[in-house]
Order: sequence, then C-alpha cells, then structure tokens
Amino acid sequence: MPIAPSTPPRRRTHLRRMMPLALAATLACGKSADSEGQPKAKTVESAPAPVQEPTPLTQAQLEELYRSAKARTEAPTQLDEATFAALRRDLERIAEQAEDKHLRANASLLLGSLFEARGDSRSAISFYRQARELVPEEVSTHTVLALALAGAERWDEAIEIQWDVVRKVPDDLTAWLLLGELHVKGGKLDEAPKIYGAYELRRKGLLEGLTGKKDGAYLLPEVERLACAEALAPAVDNGTAVALMYALDSDPSPAIRRAVATIMGEQRLLGYRKLLEQRMGSETDAKVKETMAWALEQIAAEGLETAPGPVPDQIREQVEAEMGTSEAGIEPGTPVPEAGDARGDKDEDKDEAEAEAAAPAKGDPPGDRAATPEPENRTP
Repeated sequence: MPIAPSTPPRRRTHLRRMMPLALAATLACGKSADSEGQPKAKTVESAPAPVQEPTPLTQAQLEELYRSAKARTEAPTQLDEATFAALRRDLERIAEQAEDKHLRANASLLLGSLFEARGDSRSAISFYRQARELVPEEVSTHTVLALALAGAERWDEAIEIQWDVVRKVPDDLTAWLLLGELHVKGGKLDEAPKIYGAYELRRKGLLEGLTGKKDGAYLLPEVERLACAEALAPAVDNGTAVALMYALDSDPSPAIRRAVATIMGEQRLLGYRKLLEQRMGSETDAKVKETMAWALEQIAAEGLETAPGPVPDQIREQVEAEMGTSEAGIEPGTPVPEAGDARGDKDEDKDEAEAEAAAPAKGDPPGDRAATPEPENRTP
C-alpha cells in the first residue's frame, strides 16, 4: 500500500579520498620536505558532522503535529516558501510514521490541498490518490480525487473515480449531479442523459419515501423518512420544493420538520417564505421554530426566485426521453408554489403538482430505488 512520499533523501556527504602528495624530496627519516628542505605539515581534512535523525514522535505527538499543521494551513495569510516547506516536512512525517491510517490519510489530503493551491495538480493528485488508497471506504477521498482530476481535465479518470462514489452511495444526489457534470464537461453527451435520468429516479424515490402514505399511514418509519429528507438537500428544483413544503406542513415528526426547514434555509427559495411564516405561529417545538427563523433569515438575505433543476439545457430533451416523460422537476421557469398550494385538509389526496413531485418512477414500487446504471463498456 503506497504511503506518502518520503522527504527528499538526505544528501550523503562522501569523504573524498586524499590524493597522494607529490614528494619534492625524500629525507632519511622518510618525511616529505618543501623546496627549502623544511618538513611539511600534513593537511588533514576534517570529517563532516553526522546528520542527526529526527527524534521519533509518539502517536499522540503526531496527532498534535497534524492539528498544528492544519491550523497553519487555515491561517488567512498566504504561505511563504519557508512555511510551506515546514508544513510539507511535518505532514510527510505524519504520513510516514502514524499508525492510524485515517491520520495518515488526513495528512495526505492536506498535502494535496497545499500543492493544489500552488497550482501543482500532479503532486496534488498523487497525494489525493494516496489518501483514497489508505481509506477506500471513505467516500470523500474518492470525490476529492475526482474533482482534482477534473480540474486537470483528466475527464475519463475523474468519471471512473466518481462512478465508485455512486456505487457506494447510490442515493447520494450530489454524487450523481457531479457525475453528470463530469460527463457534460468531458464531452460525453451521449452518456450524460442516463446519468441525469438516474439522478431523477433517485430524487423521486426519496420524495416518495418522505411523503408517501397508504391508508393514511406513512410508508416508511420516522428514521427512514428523516434520512430521505436529509438526502434531498442537493435537489434544488421546483418539484422537490413542493414535496418539502408538504412535508413541513403535514409531517408529525419534529425531527423531520426541522430537517426540512434546514433544507429550505440552505436552498433559499422565495416560495418557501410564506409557509415558513405561517408555520412559525403554530409550531410547538422550540428547535423547529428556531430553525424556521434561521431559514427565513437566509431567504431574506439571499432569496432565489425559482429553481429550474440541475439538468443542462443541451441535454434536457434527451433526459426527458430517457425518463420516458417530461419531468416537472426539471422544467425551466416553473414557479415554486406559494404556501397555500402545499396546504390542505386531506392527507392522501395531494394536488397534481405534489403528486408529480412525490411520485416514483413508472414501474417502480413505492420507495424502491432503481439499479445503478453502468457506463457502456465498463466493468464494475
């Protein structure tokens, strides 16, 4: 298993062999003499001082060294050459000596970010790849490497790495969006619609998991509905917005209402404002109320009129064909409904917009996830 590159090898100092001194004259005693017949003092070349090896650090000291290095990288001032060299030395030492592979991986990631900030993408990618190999179970290391490869316009490699991410976490909408973006930017417009189509299927499955009911009862328990709500945070589109408003207005779980209010504050759609203001007056849970107030502050500071969805215009029609229908969540310019459109007295009979936002893909049972599509001519 590769580890972080070691520090540049110490320059070994070799003793140069003394060349025999030319003898000007040979005396009876065997000593050399100069031209004046006086004994000549021998020249002795002193040996270099031995290089001192760094004192080995304990694991606790290595952890503290990492915290110190991380704090130095977060300083607002730009790193000068001396500071960069010292940081590199410390982080490479951690990457070599730490027993905890996660600590070694963190050191490698930090080294990669240092080189990336200096415009050295080759070194950055090398360190990011090393971190990924140390902790392949950590999805974030795959994503960081994919982004670095994309920054170097190594699209095929970036796409291959990002495929690993969506295989590991098939309901991660952000991962699907990045994979789609890599295909578009890499010029793979024939494959891109399949990626965005897979994103749409998962988005609709998560919406069904969050809001779906049968005979007045939710299809999923609270903990799973909460997971669906949190997974929908990257889906900044109007179809998702409708379903989130319905969940905020009707779900009996404070944890889910708080998660939905958090997403609303992150997405900052102006269409959320009226419902949040109305719900503030009747909300009984203090934490949910506090989150609603925060969400309203975010919307007031930087509200967005609409969210047309993530699908690029040049492949929108292809994605719709891939899905087999025109998706409300990806149509540009569709306004987000006002609060009254998401409210109602009936639990099961939501209006058409809500039903469209929450409906699963055709042929899928409620809450099911479609299988991860593989790229063409690619071995998993």
